[in-house]
Amino acid sequence: MTLVALSFVKSVLAGQAILFDSPYLVGYRDAAGLSGFYSATDGQTSCTFLFFEPGQEAGSAKRADYSVKKITTFVPSDRSFAFSDRNKAFDIDGRLYASEEEWVIRTSKPQAGCGNAEGVFEFDPPDIRAERYAILKRIPALGIRMVGEKTPCYDFRGGNFLRRKGFLLKWDGVVVLRARGTFSYVRYSDPRPNGDGRVTTGWVHSADLVDPFPRPTERSGKN
Repeated sequence: MTLVALSFVKSVLAGQAILFDSPYLVGYRDAAGLSGFYSATDGQTSCTFLFFEPGQEAGSAKRADYSVKKITTFVPSDRSFAFSDRNKAFDIDGRLYASEEEWVIRTSKPQAGCGNAEGVFEFDPPDIRAERYAILKRIPALGIRMVGEKTPCYDFRGGNFLRRKGFLLKWDGVVVLRARGTFSYVRYSDPRPNGDGRVTTGWVHSADLVDPFPRPTERSGKN
């Protein structure tokens, strides 16, 4: 009876990851609203930020074929990925244009490292310069997390977690697809120029992952 109840609670709390034709962007929708992670680099310059809806009271509007939602973009601190420890100088408001087929993100000013080939978010649709991200699929997921420290990857075979070659690095953004004990099964899309968006899945220690987003009750105040 207890197992059934726990399973039910976990399914209720789960959300939906939104995957795009670009390896640099991933979205997530749950009861708290929309959130996401963007990361692109050419090896020298990088454009990395996260975003979320700042509260249900912010509401949304309609524009052509899009639902227009207010968002807040932010950048975690290198010493701690906790939302409360972020550098508030990088809190930049924006708009998310979302349809069933694509997203367009518009920020009031560029985040650090953005506004170039690694990411341009300066135009609203229907401007042809607006960067459109086509939705490829939506999959069940538990959330977006960031890797807090270098962490090894594992396979799960025969009831055991077996370490394999390969690891994820600090600042890598992942989608958590499911959890088992002290491990999380994650999906990672490589944003580096030699990665070509290669997708890696595997088990990592849940303790090495950090939830960088504010709790639902904190989204309005942005403390």
